[in-house]
Amino acid sequence: MKARKLLWTILAALSVTLFLGIASQPAMAKNGTTPVALRGTWHSTTSKSRYVMKITKHSMSGYRYSKKLHRTVNHSTVTDSHLYSHYIGKGYYEIGIAESDAVSDFKPMHYHGKKVLYEHLGYFNYGHRHQIWYRGK
Repeated sequence: MKARKLLWTILAALSVTLFLGIASQPAMAKNGTTPVALRGTWHSTTSKSRYVMKITKHSMSGYRYSKKLHRTVNHSTVTDSHLYSHYIGKGYYEIGIAESDAVSDFKPMHYHGKKVLYEHLGYFNYGHRHQIWYRGK
C-alpha cells in the first residue's frame, strides 16, 4: 500500500514538473515573417533627414538620407534568420532583431485619410513620443 502511494506521488510530481517546464517556455513568434499590414515602403521626414524603411515578407531594411551631406547614411538590413515579429495587443506589432532588445512597436492606422504606421517610441505608460511613417518612397 505504501509503495503504491509513493509511486502515485512520484508520478504526480513528475507530471507537475513536466507541465510547468512546458508551460513556462516563452511563446515564440514567427521569425522571418512580417504581418501583411506592415509590408511596403514607408518614409518619415524631418528638417535634417529623410528616413526610409522597407518591410517585405522576410526582411526589413532602412536608411537615412542626410539633407546636409546629400547622400545615404546608416543603411541597415535585417534578414529572415534574424527578423522577429510578434503581435503584442491593441493593434501593435513588435518588429526587430530576434533575441535582442532592438525592436520597435508599430501600429497600422489611418491619419488624415492616409494609411500610416504609428511607431511608439519609449515605454508604454511613459510619455507619448511617437513617429509617423507614411507610405511611399
